[in-house]
Amino acid sequence: MSDIFFTSLDEAPLPPDEVRIRQLTAQPRPDGGRVNVKFALTPFQKRPNLEIDILNSIDQPVSNLSVVEAIDTEMEFTMHLREAQPGGQYRLQMQVFYADVEGNALQEGETSSSGEILQRARYVVDRRQIEFEVPTGARN
Repeated sequence: MSDIFFTSLDEAPLPPDEVRIRQLTAQPRPDGGRVNVKFALTPFQKRPNLEIDILNSIDQPVSNLSVVEAIDTEMEFTMHLREAQPGGQYRLQMQVFYADVEGNALQEGETSSSGEILQRARYVVDRRQIEFEVPTGARN
């Protein structure tokens, strides 16, 4: 039995296939090296996993965040940009997914890393991306 937390009496939690990203925002901090990321999901029956990436203007990953079995529909995080000189255009990507790890267990004699097993077991139910800009030279 899973724990279901009702955030609103007006909305019933949804099954995994119907869970969606309602809101996704990225707000650069004044120092230019950090970004406040906020998101909201629809209510869910089963806890989803989340993958959030920030890519720079040449599509290099500069920050990553993973949430395993989220318990809240709304969350806020501070993500750090791992670049010597942050600034310019960035893209924030978010995926909501479930993973049937037990259903993708290794067969006798088979070898795979835990990352490979998770990738095979991953079922993405929603994704969204937004662009934002960090002023060049904003670091203090």
